[in-house]
Amino acid sequence: MKLILNLNIMKEEKIWFWDIVKTMEPRWVMSSMATWAVWILTMIIWGKFDLIYLKYFAGLLSFLAIILFILFMIMFTLRIVKFPKAVVNDMSHPIAANFFAWIFISAAVIVSAIWNVLEPLGWCANAVMVSKIFYIIALVLGTIIPVLVPFMLTISEKVDSKHAIGIWFLPPVWIFVLVFAGNFMAMHWIWANIIPYISLFYMWMAFMLYFLVSSMIYSRLKFHSLPAPEVAPSFVIWLAPIWVSIVALNTFDSVLQKNNVFNWDLGFVHSFVQIISWMLAWYGAWWFVLTILILSYYLIKKSIPYTLGWWALVFPVAAFGIGLKFLAIDLSCTWLCPLIVFIWWLATTLWIVVFFKTIKWIITKKAFARPKVVK
Repeated sequence: MKLILNLNIMKEEKIWFWDIVKTMEPRWVMSSMATWAVWILTMIIWGKFDLIYLKYFAGLLSFLAIILFILFMIMFTLRIVKFPKAVVNDMSHPIAANFFAWIFISAAVIVSAIWNVLEPLGWCANAVMVSKIFYIIALVLGTIIPVLVPFMLTISEKVDSKHAIGIWFLPPVWIFVLVFAGNFMAMHWIWANIIPYISLFYMWMAFMLYFLVSSMIYSRLKFHSLPAPEVAPSFVIWLAPIWVSIVALNTFDSVLQKNNVFNWDLGFVHSFVQIISWMLAWYGAWWFVLTILILSYYLIKKSIPYTLGWWALVFPVAAFGIGLKFLAIDLSCTWLCPLIVFIWWLATTLWIVVFFKTIKWIITKKAFARPKVVK
């Protein structure tokens, strides 16, 4: 039984608005989240080198990220209202269901961007109010989906072990991003004493879910053939939970250093976070090299045709650079700076390539075709 991904291209020349809404899939939101991540990483590089063209490029990325997020939220809202059955079908699909996490990841990344970029530069006058709105969206709706989707997949008869690919890491990625988004807000918001409790609970959940998904995917790779080339970019997603967990741990440590609501030994907590961060970093570096080798094998032996799934290449790489930034600052490792610059170049290059390929797909109408999983 072989899993392949085909595109059911629309035969009609004209594609109407409601056709686009009906076929809209959660993978579109990956473009918004990837753009936010590259923007944050670009602002980190700009803060280091203060180059004017980086400021303009970051401004372009922020504009695109905001427009894309608003546009996709409108489209998905219309899809829920107009085509609820199509949404339910996606949520019960063993692969497509995991893409819903991108929506909540984007909302949580916006909170992080507000406190790390927009608010310090004076670009967000109502930072607390705006960040609370997006944090609540990510927290409330993002809590319902991780419960509802596993339930629907459990009772579904469509799930097979071969469906276990890198996309399954999106739910733990969402939880880790939610954790550090709340941590950033807690460090600036005086009434956020409850956030460390939320962060601790969700961080434990994220690590448990990550270990569970890892075991499933390891088993799938060991006992089955490689996934189809169309989903090869999902191997890169494996990097995302590793590096966002480093950000979550270090920001949680920073929150406790400012407001020790648990009355813990802060020296022990800081040392523990350093040890775990380095263990995760070396594991992330190992998986980065392994991912390059796997993708090289695909390119040489099978090729990797373009799909919207290519956006999965961008966010994990940008998360790699952002995670390294926290290691470089919180662990005083300035020798990591050249590596962060290299990762920024790589993430930016990937973003540019995928962005223009997506534009081409939109022009040729292939972007509006629904992917169909065939066994």
